[in-house]
Amino acid sequence: MTHRYFPSLDGLRTIAVGIVLAAHGGLSYFRSGGVGVDIFFVLSGFLITSILAAECHTSGTVSLRNFYARRFLRLAPALVLMCAFAAAAMLLMGQHFPATEIALSLSYTINWARAFYDVDYGWFNHTWTLAIEEQFYLLWPLVVIVLDRVTRRPALKAAIFVGLALVVAVYRARMVGIFSDERINYALDTRMDSLMTGAALAYLVRSLPGGKLPDRVGRFLGQIVAPFALAVLFAIPQVVTWYSPWMGWIGYSIVAVCSALVIADLVAGGHSRLERILSTRPMVYVGRISYGIYLFHLPVYHLVELAAPGASLLAKLPFKLAVSIGLAAASYSLVEKQFLRLKSRFAPAAAVTPNGVIGRPE
Repeated sequence: MTHRYFPSLDGLRTIAVGIVLAAHGGLSYFRSGGVGVDIFFVLSGFLITSILAAECHTSGTVSLRNFYARRFLRLAPALVLMCAFAAAAMLLMGQHFPATEIALSLSYTINWARAFYDVDYGWFNHTWTLAIEEQFYLLWPLVVIVLDRVTRRPALKAAIFVGLALVVAVYRARMVGIFSDERINYALDTRMDSLMTGAALAYLVRSLPGGKLPDRVGRFLGQIVAPFALAVLFAIPQVVTWYSPWMGWIGYSIVAVCSALVIADLVAGGHSRLERILSTRPMVYVGRISYGIYLFHLPVYHLVELAAPGASLLAKLPFKLAVSIGLAAASYSLVEKQFLRLKSRFAPAAAVTPNGVIGRPE
């Protein structure tokens, strides 16, 4: 399948993973890395749904076998490598062998353990985000296929997904104060609206002539709205924590909408102020390996804390970042790319994507 590649979307990944790295690294400004996680959710929903919608539009269906094979080849190698690294490092530092943590991470179920039992899985805590996505994508291709049987109009599909995202948002808001913060933060049913927002954007872009917004709308989005939306994404981690009731009421939705506005500007605006910055080579490269950075950073952070507990933040954080990025770069070059080459064997049947707008293939 042929897609147009937008380097700026990789740059946006760099911002997302940077927020996570800063928050987990102890910087006082970023009180939570959750904003970065939700940017990833919206971006993932947009990219994956764009691929599925294109295949369904052209061939009339989605090959579930090929889809799940591509997901496995994209995600599993680095995840297995991270689990092996974390287990070896924990044993080296006199910790227990993380059998339960590895099992929950590799089975993509750790989010439910955290949601219902509030268990701290330490070096593996961050894998809950992978679990959310993979549980969502177990069913999402079927949703795309069924919806294509109902209507072929991309704009109507976008409206349907916006409606579904609103239903989830209201459902989550009603849970605040009744259920635990962990239940609200880590469960699929309370967090999938961000993925749905990205999916809605995918169909909205498909509905546009040539995949582009009208010039006046694109200019307003690129010059004013998108920069403001990105500023909001940077401001929220300083204003509230991810466990604030405000996040459950409206915060998650604000982050999802702001993320979608930035993505829309980058792929369909035509007048983006952000695109040039996000498309620079360092931003694109870090974004390209951001999955590995996200996976390796938490084990590295824990390892450094155990090895140098008395060191200052100023001394530890640059070292943590350098090691995390270095491991991710090695993982991508030596391991992940070898498996990514195999994805061509499971490429979607469609040859051309009408209005296809994809970042680096998921």
